[in-house]
Amino acid sequence: MKNRYISLILIIAGVFSFTSCEDNLDIPQHSVSSIDTYYQIDEEAEEGIVACYTATRDLYTATFANLPDLIDNLSDDLYGGGGSHTAVPWRRAVDFTFDDAFGPIGTNYVNLYALVYRANVVIENVTGESTVMKRAVAEAKVFRAFAYFYLTTLWGTPPLVDHTLEESEYMQGNSTTAELWAFIETNLTEAINSNALTEKANKDDETYRITKQFAQGLLGKAYLFQEKYSEAASMLDNVVNSGLYDLHADLSTAGTPLSNMTEESIFEIHFLNDMSQSETNNNINWTAKGLRGEKYSYTADAPFATSTWGIGNPTKDLYDAFISVEGADGYRLNNTLLTRDQMMNDYGTTNIMEITDHEGIFWFKYRILKDFWAGYFYANNHRVMKYNEILLLAAEAHLQNGNGAKATEYMNIIRNRAQAPTITGTVTLDEIKTESRLELCMEGHRFLNLVRWGDAASTLATKGVQGPNLQTDGSVVWVPYNDPAECGFKTGKHELLPFPNTEMSVNPNMTQNPGW
Repeated sequence: MKNRYISLILIIAGVFSFTSCEDNLDIPQHSVSSIDTYYQIDEEAEEGIVACYTATRDLYTATFANLPDLIDNLSDDLYGGGGSHTAVPWRRAVDFTFDDAFGPIGTNYVNLYALVYRANVVIENVTGESTVMKRAVAEAKVFRAFAYFYLTTLWGTPPLVDHTLEESEYMQGNSTTAELWAFIETNLTEAINSNALTEKANKDDETYRITKQFAQGLLGKAYLFQEKYSEAASMLDNVVNSGLYDLHADLSTAGTPLSNMTEESIFEIHFLNDMSQSETNNNINWTAKGLRGEKYSYTADAPFATSTWGIGNPTKDLYDAFISVEGADGYRLNNTLLTRDQMMNDYGTTNIMEITDHEGIFWFKYRILKDFWAGYFYANNHRVMKYNEILLLAAEAHLQNGNGAKATEYMNIIRNRAQAPTITGTVTLDEIKTESRLELCMEGHRFLNLVRWGDAASTLATKGVQGPNLQTDGSVVWVPYNDPAECGFKTGKHELLPFPNTEMSVNPNMTQNPGW
C-alpha cells in the first residue's frame, strides 16, 4: 500500500520551519490479497469465475429491474398489472413512456458492465495451465460475450471495455456496432476452440456450469441477429447434433420449480429449494408475478400462492396467437395460459374485485406454486437458454439460408412436443415468428425479436394508450392511460434504449442514442 507522509522538522536556534518531503512506501495491508498475486491456484481461479456467475444472477434477480422482465415488459405479451396501473414499477416500460432516468435501464446497464469487469479480471489474471484455470478463462470469455450481446442489442453502441480500466480510462466513448459484434464473435470462438468448457455426459446429465453448447448457441444467435444466416445455421446445428439436449415432453410443470434442470436446459440461473438458505435464495420477481391474493377467492386445494402481487398479466393477443396455431384445446396453450372460466371451473379460483391490466387471461406456465413459495422465497430457476430456442433459431437461420426442408424439420420437432398440427409444406418466416412467441413467452426474448424482424413499430405502436380492467362478472372495461403521441413505440427512437442519464451526465465522450 502506497502511503504519503509529511515530516515535521524542528530547526534549532528558536526558528521553526516546516519542510515537507514525500516518499512512497509499499506497506502490505493485513488480510487483503493483491490482485497481482491472487488467482495463482485453482481455488482462487474458481472464486474469480464464481463472481461472474453471481453477477449473471444479479441480472436476473434485480428487484423490479431484472433483464428478462425489462425485455418482456417492452413486448406485446404483458400488461403492467399490480394494485393499480400507476403503482406498477414496470408501467413506464409497458407504456413506452420511459426516459433516460428510468431505473431499470440504469440498473441493467450497470449490472451488465459489472459482469464485463468480473470477466476481465479473470481473463487478465488467471494465467495458469491447469484444467480449472483454463475453464475459468473460457467461461469468462463466454460471460463477457453474453454481457455484450445484451449491451449491443439494447443500446447499440456502448463502450467496448476489453480490460480492467485505469482511472484515466474511465470516460470511455461509444464503440461501433460492428466492433461489438466482432468482439462477441471472437470471445465465443476462442472459448469454444479452447476445449476447456464443460460438456454434459448425456441428455440426463445436469450441470450448472457454462457449457460448450451454450457458447455455440449464443454464437449462433449472435450470427442470426447480424443476418449471417449460413454461419448461424452451421453453429446452431452443432448444438442439435451434439445429442446432449432434447425437448422435455411434459409441459404441465414447465416454468415452475418442478421443471428445473430438465434435458431441455442449456443454461439456468439456479436457486436452492432450501428454506434454511432463504436469504440467499429470495427472488422477489417471482412473488411479483403471482395472483394478487386479496382480489381472489380460492378453494383449499387450489395450487396457487395467495399473497403474491399480480404483476405482468398476459395479453389476450398472446392467447389468440396460441389459438391460431393449436385451437382452444391445445395442449401447449392449456399448459401456458388459462381463461377466467378455466380458473373458476378447474381450480375454484375467481376474482372478487376489479383486476387492473387484465383481460381475463392467466399465466399457468408461470403460476406460483404454494408448496414451493414462502414470502419472497421461491426456488424457481431462470431459464437463460433452452433447447427449444436453439431449434427455433436454427429453423430461422436455415430458412433464411435457403434450406426450407431443414427449417421445417426443426419446426415440426417443436410442434410435435406441443401436440400442435405439423407443417406439411415449407415453413414460413411468419410461422417461425409465431412459434417463437408461443414457446419463449415471458423468457426475455420477444422485444429483441420484434426489433430485429422490423415488426416492433407496427406491433407496439399503441402500447400505453389504454388498458383493460377485469370486472367481477368477467367483463373487461378499457381505461385510457396516455395520449397516443406520448406513448407506444416510436420509429427512430425505441429501437434502442437510451444510455442512462447517470452515464451521460458525467461522461462527455458518450453520444446519446437517436431520439433521446
